[in-house]
Amino acid sequence: MNRFPFSKVIASLLFVFPSVSGFSIEENFLLINGETDEIVQEIGPHINERISPCSSFKITLSLMGYDAGVLVDENTPVWDFQDGYDDWLETWRAPLSPQSWMKYSCVWYSKVLSLHLGLEKMQSYLESMEYGNKDMSGGLAQPGPGNVAWINSSIQISPKEQVDFIQKIVERKLPVSDHAIEMTKAILFKEELAEGWKLYGKTGWSGSDIAKDGITLEHSWFVGWIEKDHRFFPFAYLIRDKKINLDQRIPRVKQLLMESQVMIEISND
Repeated sequence: MNRFPFSKVIASLLFVFPSVSGFSIEENFLLINGETDEIVQEIGPHINERISPCSSFKITLSLMGYDAGVLVDENTPVWDFQDGYDDWLETWRAPLSPQSWMKYSCVWYSKVLSLHLGLEKMQSYLESMEYGNKDMSGGLAQPGPGNVAWINSSIQISPKEQVDFIQKIVERKLPVSDHAIEMTKAILFKEELAEGWKLYGKTGWSGSDIAKDGITLEHSWFVGWIEKDHRFFPFAYLIRDKKINLDQRIPRVKQLLMESQVMIEISND
């Protein structure tokens, strides 16, 4: 009997919902069985189209930082906020550790970490990890005004490539230390779901994605995986709209996971 009766059903449909702006929300979602590579669920027209990873790149930054020894554990190093740093959120205006950096998705901490790593080392990591288009030409920036390579700049990655990257993390097929993977997993943990499944992931957001018809859109990610024992399912969720409700990204992915029936089918196996 096929344990995954839904794994060969590819819902290659565009989820669209009317919006007051006149633009329909576009959702792209890819979920695979990490052990078998089978596609469990595929939604949307841009699974293979590259776009800025924005803060989902913190997954990659974490792996680099821990592998290079710049980051030590969940609580070390603690870096202090300084005047002039990116301060869009109140939670960023305080000393932050790797755990709180990931939790609050702090931009200035990412910039400080990248400066410690250096452009040459980061480029080398991107190439060895085969991350997206591997393009660091957008460069780095000091904390404060100014974007870096992964925020609406040179680095781009598709939902399919995000899923492939997550699969390599869980299978430990990236050229980084086990410590880097374990620490990254620790700070990416979100919550425990039904039947003991654990959810890991990172969101990302941009307000300056230009659509082909000239409409300026926001785009947002939730990238990660669920796992239980040796079983794991990487996913990438990408949404585009004129205005995105950021609070709905993770709940929406949890809904899609439930609709895929992966957790139910496996738990009842």
